[in-house]
Amino acid sequence: LFCKYAESPTKNPTDSPTESPSETPTDSPTITAAYAITFLKSKQSLMEQYVFQSYSSTSNAAYPSTRYAFDDFILGLQKIGVQGFNANFKFLLWDDNEVWYKVGLVNVAAFLAQATVEAVGDDTCDELNWQQVAGRYALSNSCGQEGRSYQDETCGIYSCLVDTSMEVTAVSQMNQVRAPPPFECRPSTGGSNSYAGYWNTNTGTEIKNTPYSNTAGRIDVEGCCYWGRGVLLTRGSCNIGKLNYYLGARAEREGRRSMYPNIDFCTDPEATCASSLTQELRWTTALFEWAERVQRYNTDGWSYEDELIKFYDMGMSGDSFIDAVGRVFSRGCHAAGCSDLDVRAADKRKSNFFLIINNIFGIANIVAPTRPPTRRPTVPVSSVPGPTPRPVDPITLRPTPRPLTPPVQILPQAPPPTPPTNPPMVPGLTVPGPTMTTITEPPPILATQRPEGTMPNEQPSGNGGSTQFPTILETIIILEPNGAERLRLIHCFYAMVLFGATAIQLLITVY
Repeated sequence: LFCKYAESPTKNPTDSPTESPSETPTDSPTITAAYAITFLKSKQSLMEQYVFQSYSSTSNAAYPSTRYAFDDFILGLQKIGVQGFNANFKFLLWDDNEVWYKVGLVNVAAFLAQATVEAVGDDTCDELNWQQVAGRYALSNSCGQEGRSYQDETCGIYSCLVDTSMEVTAVSQMNQVRAPPPFECRPSTGGSNSYAGYWNTNTGTEIKNTPYSNTAGRIDVEGCCYWGRGVLLTRGSCNIGKLNYYLGARAEREGRRSMYPNIDFCTDPEATCASSLTQELRWTTALFEWAERVQRYNTDGWSYEDELIKFYDMGMSGDSFIDAVGRVFSRGCHAAGCSDLDVRAADKRKSNFFLIINNIFGIANIVAPTRPPTRRPTVPVSSVPGPTPRPVDPITLRPTPRPLTPPVQILPQAPPPTPPTNPPMVPGLTVPGPTMTTITEPPPILATQRPEGTMPNEQPSGNGGSTQFPTILETIIILEPNGAERLRLIHCFYAMVLFGATAIQLLITVY
């Protein structure tokens, strides 16, 4: 089952992209959703039953999420993974490729494994105040939890400019009895009124005007408006600034195509959760962050995209890939031990991941690709090379001859035997010696000499005529053990028969 609790915020964002988007807006390519989107739609029932489930904080009972629906997820995938936005990257879905979309499904599963832990399980759009300090929840946790300072997580030209006069209140909070109030940010007014205070879980009351700090030492909430929002709880001045740069009002102002030209994520970060487009934005902002920050991660020889493909190629087994992905997403680094903080609920993220790829998607049961993927395709599907054509002139293989029994040892042909000194018992009949030859075609008569006027395969008869002798039988006999001796005996018997017949004929003539 998917986890119940909201988990660790993301680590400091990665460096700024090395390639800025084109200054000249271009039209989005028209791409017809095919393989991945169609496959996911076929799994809607299972995904609604196991993925888009939230859990009650009191009874732990599962219920369909009220904020995260399947249709909104598909719409987000179509926009960020199929259509794309004004950048040279998008969510790795490979929806138009009949081979690669299976790798895209693994990417979807890795994304959902994090999303179910971060926000879906608690059915929240805003980051929750979950970290206690000395048994109390610091209200300044809106500035950052786990020792982070969200407003100070910058990345050059992409970052939001922190507005210390901004006042924002989150629209969602933890769904449990005596839960801390939703996050808020407001300017400091000086004196005790600037203290954020803490939440007393025992009494369920908010204690303000008290200098109670979070783990980073903040006791106020001025400029602390960049807590996490959306299904991945996208947070920080850098990550929210990139949303505005690529998808929001800043792209429109600077002449680039914008998906949300009327939303300024920097001046209104709560738009993800409170605008008229919130059902869509909860997904598109998260899918964008995954595409920009996780998929593009490439540090110390570990590339997310390469490891994703390798994981698929190796049969989708083993924990190392999804463990590293959890660290990249939550801690900003991939290697075990790379952060002082462990990934919260790492086992739940991992079990969710394998539940999706094995039990819900059943990726291993989909027909295997015709060729193992090596890199992301850069050509349209129609131009992907197909199987090697069948040769025009097919090769005909001749069957191997059945061996003779017993096996025949092929020996060099012996010279013809010398005719016997004594005359044969029957005139014209000669007896071949035990010569063994390689048989390539029907052999000639085995006799080494023939009387003049006889034809091949014809033996002279004792009465001056000729009779056909079974050459094949002679061949078989001579190839058997002691075959030559047996053949001599047969010839002798044949001569005796002829001699007897001649004698009988003479006696009849005389009498």
